[in-house]
Amino acid sequence: MTLATDFVLELIEGTIVLPPATPMLLLEGRTPNPQNTFFQGRFLCRYGAMLFVGPSGIGKSSASVQQDMCWAIGREAFGMVPERPLRILHIQAENDEDDMSEMVSGVASTLYLTEAERQICIANLLTRQHSTTCGLRFLNEFLRPALEAGPFDIFRIDPLHAYAGCDITDTQKIGEFCRQGLNPLLNEFGCAAIVNHHTPKTTNRDTSNWRPSDWMYSGAGSADLTNWARAIMVIEPTQNPDAFRFIAPKRGRRLQWKNAEGESTIEKVFCHTQGKIAWREASGEEAANIKPKGKNVRVSDETLLSYVPMTESISKNSLLRKWNDLLGEKKCIIALKAFISDGVLHEFKKKRSGTRDEIHISREDSTLA
Repeated sequence: MTLATDFVLELIEGTIVLPPATPMLLLEGRTPNPQNTFFQGRFLCRYGAMLFVGPSGIGKSSASVQQDMCWAIGREAFGMVPERPLRILHIQAENDEDDMSEMVSGVASTLYLTEAERQICIANLLTRQHSTTCGLRFLNEFLRPALEAGPFDIFRIDPLHAYAGCDITDTQKIGEFCRQGLNPLLNEFGCAAIVNHHTPKTTNRDTSNWRPSDWMYSGAGSADLTNWARAIMVIEPTQNPDAFRFIAPKRGRRLQWKNAEGESTIEKVFCHTQGKIAWREASGEEAANIKPKGKNVRVSDETLLSYVPMTESISKNSLLRKWNDLLGEKKCIIALKAFISDGVLHEFKKKRSGTRDEIHISREDSTLA
């Protein structure tokens, strides 16, 4: 069985045969094969993998849907410019059909697709929901048959935790999944992989002084994940609940991003689109005013209050979880008590069927309604 690249072992009649070695110096001046390049600057190429890393619940899945829809029709998404329309298989475990419908509808409403682009997207982008196997069973019984239905340029698995089938802190086990499981499939089917991955719990994590080398290791689990991945993109929340830093610590210079001063950078800011499940790039002014999370960064009252709806309410536990990332547990409880004492926020009980009442926080005093 001959695989799709010369840089793999070939199994012939039960005997492992090494392909001929290449004198290294003969690679000098070699022109890259454009068909093996998927994104500008060779950020991600055939046979490689990218980790897409971020905390849970910030919209990583919707960003993935937007990326894949754009790349399927050859459009730029989140600063990544595809070399051509790409054929993509999107595999995810955590969103049901209605969740996916909401995300696709939200993204499509912001892309203003022509009829021709719609047809290209339908032909190039397929999605499959799978949440019943992991580890070797996932690789052999689901992923391989799914790729055989291709060809595909890229497959995405969302998230890694759902499919690895092992303790991701175990270097040996995660290496078996990635290096002995995913890599042979990348080589055999001639595609690339994007693997969505979570950060560890981010409460009280100060990233204000992190260097690119720190961001490379921001995903949960074994450091071998970072070593295995060819490219890495990280989503990091900011003090603005709708704005996020997208950081490309590994191979990010290849994306050729520029900051407001025209200098090379590995970071851009993207925001949630108000009223829709979709993303947009921050304006220059918005990006300039973004403050990273950090213990030494003062969080304004306006920032804290922005997490409380203007006319609705939010559960007290949900609000404290959101503030936790900015202030830490003790300070956010103190801040909430101060807001309630000053009459800026109000606490009340909201009835729930079959269980005890839930404590909610609102801007308006419900007792006066």
